[in-house]
Amino acid sequence: MKHGSWQKRIGSYLRRLLVGFVLSAAALFVNAGGASITVLLSGPQPYYQEVLAVFEQVLSSQSNAPLVHTYGLDQAVSVEPGSTVVAVGSRASEFALKHFANADILSLLMPAVAWDELCASLPGSGRRAAVLIDQPLERPLALGQLLVPSAKRVGAVFGPVSVASKPQLISAAERRGIELIYADLASDDNPIVVLSPLVQKTDLFIAVADRAVFNKSVAKWLLYLSFRQKVSVIGFSQSYAKAGALAAVFSSPENIGRHGAELIGTLLAAEGEGAAARWRSYYPEYYTLEINREVARALNITVPELQTLYRDYQSVLESYQ
Repeated sequence: MKHGSWQKRIGSYLRRLLVGFVLSAAALFVNAGGASITVLLSGPQPYYQEVLAVFEQVLSSQSNAPLVHTYGLDQAVSVEPGSTVVAVGSRASEFALKHFANADILSLLMPAVAWDELCASLPGSGRRAAVLIDQPLERPLALGQLLVPSAKRVGAVFGPVSVASKPQLISAAERRGIELIYADLASDDNPIVVLSPLVQKTDLFIAVADRAVFNKSVAKWLLYLSFRQKVSVIGFSQSYAKAGALAAVFSSPENIGRHGAELIGTLLAAEGEGAAARWRSYYPEYYTLEINREVARALNITVPELQTLYRDYQSVLESYQ
């Protein structure tokens, strides 16, 4: 018994010694000052891992690529002021802003409103940048124009958060000579009462992302009403298209990871007076298109193969510039 107890004590001591060594070594790497990047993941979910995989792959192909050290939020990590932190997801972004206020932080996979709210509530001396998950509203409008070129009246509904993006969609529609028919939907409004007359007046409907509860409520009735009226819907996620929208444009984890790696390389290399201005929020550079071909057939809409679709879509986007 004593021999076994002694072995257990020695084993426990060695484990503690090893853990301490690993954490100390990690701190040395993290604190190496401009030579490394600390990546914080919000959780083990596949989409965070997908962002990380592409981020590391693209970053490693750059000249003088910094070392990347990845941690979960349950791991002890210390970051010296001036080090760069890449936070993937909302939990990691909040954690980074709260615990590493003096570090430069790049957030990935965050909604614009949530990121702005976090930065306002958790200020710090470090610089801040983000690759947002939101799409500029020219993108769904351009996709709708490409797939339904006859559409002259486009509908949209704005919630408590997305109302801030209303001028962006109005401006995009005006530049294309399209009439935008829209309404604001408060949290206590009946979605059917607001959506039904809008859908009846439009040839195409753009779903605008808001908070999760709002999105779910609107999607349920919008897809039902639009299908009855034979009105095409352009969504903002893969699940929107699979649920019954004609199509969707969004940025996948791979898209965000690629843009994030390219951006961090630019941020770290930037010098001079213009360097600080580069630390800001960015719409994702890359996007993914999703088509529901069953819905397209039901609406008698011909959709080209993906390669042609992407080429034609990029041409329409460039015409918006």
